[in-house]
Amino acid sequence: MIEAPPSNEVATPTASETGQQQAAFLHSVAHELSTPLTPLVGYLKILLSRKLGPLTDRQAKVLESMSHSAEHLSLIIDNLVDLADLEAGQTELRIGYVQVGELLKAAMEEARVAGRSKRLTVECLACNDQILKGDEAKIHQALANLLDNAVRFSPHGGVILGELRERDDQYEISIYDQGSGMDVAHLDRLSRPFSHAAFAYPARRPGAGLGLPVARRIAEAHGGELRAESPPQNQPIAIHHFAGTRITLALPKDRSRSDGPRATPETRI
Repeated sequence: MIEAPPSNEVATPTASETGQQQAAFLHSVAHELSTPLTPLVGYLKILLSRKLGPLTDRQAKVLESMSHSAEHLSLIIDNLVDLADLEAGQTELRIGYVQVGELLKAAMEEARVAGRSKRLTVECLACNDQILKGDEAKIHQALANLLDNAVRFSPHGGVILGELRERDDQYEISIYDQGSGMDVAHLDRLSRPFSHAAFAYPARRPGAGLGLPVARRIAEAHGGELRAESPPQNQPIAIHHFAGTRITLALPKDRSRSDGPRATPETRI
């Protein structure tokens, strides 16, 4: 009996195996990047706390800029890891009670620091007693991504507004900016990693293309969604006008609470 020669064909990995390999690779890269970054962020916070001695205004300004850059790099690393985990279905949410109003205020304060170099005004309309069940760290990351996008594309001296509302069975956290806006025809691209929507001023440097896709996947993992309008159809109750973009993170709320007015149509991304 003649034996068939051994096959040279290589088994093609399944989609699940590919996703696991991608997640493992990004975890390894993230570890190598975060190892030197973590102590750097910690040392900068210690210096800014003035526990090691007083700082001049100029020194504090330089350290704040360095701290913001380091924290922004940390956010990119977190987004890389979370995107791989969410795509591979490996993310486990740590569910607890989240004071969503306080969480929004904290994220807006971080955006206020990030926007100082552009002299941005950052305002927040939120109530403190609104509570939902979710992963506080992941929701904070989603908000940080939305606000990072708003800071990036806001004009010098512009205004960013964060608004929290109850509508039907959801909490809607909307981020408004006064940037140049997005081409409505390209809004669906925001859900794709490493993609960028077309802006009125394409010369502006885009980000990594991870923030909004990760925010969308975090929303969906909580049973919610991410929506976009450009320009916003309805203006918030504020003294400023927002002609740029409104990105809304919609998360399910406690069903026992009373419903609010119905939301206007937007583009789901």
